[in-house]
Amino acid sequence: MKWSDEAWARIQPIYQKILDLDFNTQLANGTLDKEKFKFYMAQDAYYLGEFGKALSAISSRMRDLDDVLAYSNFATGAIVVERALHEGYFKTLGVPDDVKPTPTCLLYTNFLLNHAAYSSVEVALAAVLPCFWIYKRVGDYIYELQQDVSINPYKEWIDTYAGEEFASSVERAISITDKLADSSNSIQKESMHLAFERATKLEWMFWDSAFKMEKWPI
Repeated sequence: MKWSDEAWARIQPIYQKILDLDFNTQLANGTLDKEKFKFYMAQDAYYLGEFGKALSAISSRMRDLDDVLAYSNFATGAIVVERALHEGYFKTLGVPDDVKPTPTCLLYTNFLLNHAAYSSVEVALAAVLPCFWIYKRVGDYIYELQQDVSINPYKEWIDTYAGEEFASSVERAISITDKLADSSNSIQKESMHLAFERATKLEWMFWDSAFKMEKWPI
């Protein structure tokens, strides 16, 4: 069994809980409150900027030049999407440019940056993988759930993560992670599983915090 197959099987219960979140069910049927989506977009923009930094750090630590290029391109892609949000959704929804991260967003981005800088490359890859894989699966799930996605006010978001271009990046990230897992021992693989599972839980927390429009309690 590939490492990725085992990893996905292990987080399946968490993934189901992600699909069942109010944010995602209401996003799917187009009834999500505009202010909640606006809040989510702002946090996602901050997240993507930090995610791009984590991917760039991982790229610099890879040995295979093809892998270096792949993660460099992933980092560029994350920053491009972040810029596009500012030019698109930020103006449309009236989101201020100066976004302050929520406790959950800061926790998640620091988790990724710490792994990218201090963990083994294998574990760092596992930590960033859910952002690729979970988003792709959720995007596909929502897209397939729609009888007519064209009338959903959040169609643009759905199309981004259900599209073929993003699918190609996800498959490449999974493939590289599997390749490095193949040469890892059982202890290293378990560390990868732990990072993957924690990142998946943070994905749940990120969407949940957006629905609740989380604020700092003090």
